[in-house]
Amino acid sequence: MRYFLQLSYDGTDYRGWQRQDGVVSVQETLENAMRKVLKIPINIIGCGRTDAGVHASNYIAHFDGDISMTPRLLTHLNYALPESIAVHQYMEAEANWHARFSATERKYIYHIHTSKNPFLGRFSTCFPCDPKDLNWKGMEAALDVLLRYEEFKSLCKAPDRHKTTNCNMTSVALHGAETGQFSFHISANRFLRGMIRIIVAQLLDVGVGKESVADFESRLARSERPRYFKLAPPEGLSLVEVKYPFLT
Repeated sequence: MRYFLQLSYDGTDYRGWQRQDGVVSVQETLENAMRKVLKIPINIIGCGRTDAGVHASNYIAHFDGDISMTPRLLTHLNYALPESIAVHQYMEAEANWHARFSATERKYIYHIHTSKNPFLGRFSTCFPCDPKDLNWKGMEAALDVLLRYEEFKSLCKAPDRHKTTNCNMTSVALHGAETGQFSFHISANRFLRGMIRIIVAQLLDVGVGKESVADFESRLARSERPRYFKLAPPEGLSLVEVKYPFLT
């Protein structure tokens, strides 16, 4: 039997979703808890990787097992998990449904606040500035540039690790413009390694006048990669939605 799981996690204390030797990952923590509750080894496939320190409010994963999931098992599983991970629901899946390869769209939100706030810092990046000084129209224009391109090698930390650096951007938006708390919303069929954090770092450079919208688009058009990448901090980034053709 194959099951889909919908979960969320605070990624602060994890080295990302994927299991890695010598570090704590969300995947390994979830697998250990499921093994404890279900009494059998479990291999969980996630909808994608998230970087160390990145969060997810709506992450999808699947696993196969000769078991029958029940609400009671779900309750026991959540007791076995740390407070930073919660499994919200499960559903029976067809054998050809795949958490990663069947996904048609993923949406991320990057949260930013401009004044130090102890109640925001775990899930939002502090970018100290006066909101009135930011080039809001420039950041929105740079966001819109993304919709005109499919090749994003210039925004990938490790293009050699991908079979293709093409992505289909489906929507972009800046929420909270001209306020002390704002966010970038970006959706696509797929994302490359480090891509959103690289985009956000460059958008903020546009916002403070370090580069122009024309410079941002020029690199995209030429697939030009900078010698050194600057990535926005991970804590502001959250995966918030994953879409599948068989789920509505």
